[in-house]
Amino acid sequence: MSEGGAPNDGQPRWTFISLALFVLGLLILIPSGLCTAIGSFFSLTEGDPSFILLVLMFGALPIAGGAVLVWAGLKARPRG
Repeated sequence: MSEGGAPNDGQPRWTFISLALFVLGLLILIPSGLCTAIGSFFSLTEGDPSFILLVLMFGALPIAGGAVLVWAGLKARPRG
């Protein structure tokens, strides 16, 4: 009879680092995505399409950074 924990089924586990990266990425991605979407919506409804370029220029970097952190958090989970 074997002693120990759960059987090794190959599923990824959450560690402190992977969970911290994932949560930090979501904390950056969600608000920056919402602000960019709201700014884009208002720039289109006001009839000034040149403002949308400014909104996307300043909003794309935090969105990309948050998405990279979420992806890194998912990839940092060890298997088994």
